[in-house]
Parts: sequence; structure tokens; C-alpha cells
Amino acid sequence: MNDSLELLFKISEFQSKGDKYYAPGLFPSQRFHLNFPFERKDNNIFFTASIVFTLQNLRDKLSHKEQKLVDDICKKAIANYPDYKNKDGLDTYNFWRTDGSAHFPNGKILSRLNKVRIPDDADDTSLIYLTSTPSSAKVLWLKDKLAQHANLTKKQITNTFQEYKALKAYSTFFGKNMFIEFDVCVLCNILYFVFQNKLELNQHDNDSISFICSVIQKKQYLQKPFYSSHSYPSAVVILYHVARLLEKYEVPGLSEIKPKVIADLNALIEKESDDMNRIILSTSLMRLGAKTNKVVAANSDQRTSQQWSFFHAGLLTAFENKFSYNLAGKSLFHLKYKCEAHRLALILENIVYHK
Repeated sequence: MNDSLELLFKISEFQSKGDKYYAPGLFPSQRFHLNFPFERKDNNIFFTASIVFTLQNLRDKLSHKEQKLVDDICKKAIANYPDYKNKDGLDTYNFWRTDGSAHFPNGKILSRLNKVRIPDDADDTSLIYLTSTPSSAKVLWLKDKLAQHANLTKKQITNTFQEYKALKAYSTFFGKNMFIEFDVCVLCNILYFVFQNKLELNQHDNDSISFICSVIQKKQYLQKPFYSSHSYPSAVVILYHVARLLEKYEVPGLSEIKPKVIADLNALIEKESDDMNRIILSTSLMRLGAKTNKVVAANSDQRTSQQWSFFHAGLLTAFENKFSYNLAGKSLFHLKYKCEAHRLALILENIVYHK
């Protein structure tokens, strides 16, 4: 059995058959804290949709047998999407199930706090639209919905670098009372949705692109990754999202700084010691047509370390005051998320690109 088929079987084995924590077809993930002995099962849709997105984009590069397995995995996963749809029937989606109070599931404290209950978000919604078959009417509706919650449409952002407060970029969250947030990775996923559906660019799109370009050119994503991407506060993961968008589409303004992105990726991989970070840096370089040495991933699915995380939850980002926001970037106030199936999907992606 070849490496890619073996990894696909491993990914499929992680897909839930249905239990008290995870619905059938969902990929189990957990939230944990680096500094405390804390771990909880978390039945979010984010990792499941991310795995589907990754596998669907690899599908044309796989054998017929592998494609059939991908289709089976994706069909079971996508069946979960309705459980995360807006509780009032709108065509947006939440990180957690919307059939009752489900924020921070299986928690003892956070699940009881309304302040940390989050509305539907543009990140999960974009991933779900990208991996399903929404109608043209729904696509146009979402584009308008994104504009309604963009910066300066109703509110102005406070929790970003001063020079970006006048940008009419898209915000991470929906919800009329929710704060405005700029996140490079979320904006990349929104723009992927915009370009995939061949939608006309407006000021919100252009300002979102300007934000991404500027934080890369000024190296803010390197110096202060949390303040560039609250949910993905890692320079490695930020560039992974940028490269994923640039591989597929010519993005005005962003495509022009592709050489800078490649140079930064090369600089990061040169000094990176973590296996998983090296793997996704390598994938990002290949996406942009750059040469890269093969990262040995043979033992990466048997790592003893369980602390690698692709996605974070900042516990203080919801508080719009300077004191809280200054503390928000500290790891003490972050819950990390892990998903073994998603990690394997990232390894699979790297192996397929090297082929």
C-alpha cells in the first residue's frame, strides 16, 4: 500500500461512527492548554470542514481508488453541516452545534459563561460553502452578509494595529453586537470563497487584501502573529493560508508580493525544528512553485508530542478594552485545538505535492 492510500485509510479510521461526543462522520478534535493538565473533547465543525477542503483539493492528484475513499469520507463529513447552521435558519454557520447551548462542549466553566458564546463566523461559513454546493443565490446572499458585518459598516474595529482601523475589511464574526476582528487566515478563506465563485471585487475585498499584504510586508505577522491572526497565531500557519490562496488565484496586490512570501517561507523553514511546521512550510513552498527539500514525514503520525496546534481560541479577544487586549496575546489565555485526522491530512497533502 502506498503512503498516500495508507494515510487516507488512517484518516477514515478517525472519522466517528457515532458516540456520545461525536456524531457520525465528524472528525474528533480536542481543546487543551499548554500550561495546565486540561483537555476536553470538542465537537466543532471547523476541523471536519478543513479536512474536507484539503481532501477535495487533492482529489484530482490521487488514484481512482484513493478518489473513491476521499468521496466516501467527504460525503459522511458533509452530512454534519446542517447541525451547525444558524439557529434562526440563516445561511451562515457556527463553530459549534446550534441545537441548544453547545459552546465549549464538555466544559465545566466556560460552557456556563455567556460572554464566551460566539455567533456564527465567516471562517467556518466560508469553508462550508467552499466544500458544498450552495446555490448562486446563497453565494450572493453571503457576499452581502459579509459586507454587512465588515469594518465601518456599523462598527469600527478597535483590536488591531492603529494603521488598519480605517480599512473596510471583512470581520471574522457575524452577530449584530459582536466586535470587529481582522484575521489574516480568515480573510484568506473568505477571499478564496470570493474568487472561487468569480464574484466582483468590492472595497471590502480590496481592503481585506490590503490588510494581508501590509502585515506581510511590514513583518507584523512574524513579530506579532496573534495580532495579525487571533485564531491562527503562528507565522507558519499564516503563510500556509496565504500560499493556499495564491496557488489557486491571481489576487491583485497579493500576487505581486509572492516573491516576498517565498523568501519568508524559505527563511522560516531554514530555522524551523518542529516536524509539522516544516511539513506545512514545505507544502506552501511547493504551492508557489518554489524548490524545497523533501521533509521526512514517515514518523510524523507517531509523534510523542501532542501539543502541535493549527487553531487557537483566545479567551480575552471578546473584551474590547486595552488592558484585556494587551493580555489576550499571552499563551496563558489561549486554548489550543488539535485534531489527529487533520494533522494526517496535512501530511498527506505534503506527500501528494512531492509526488
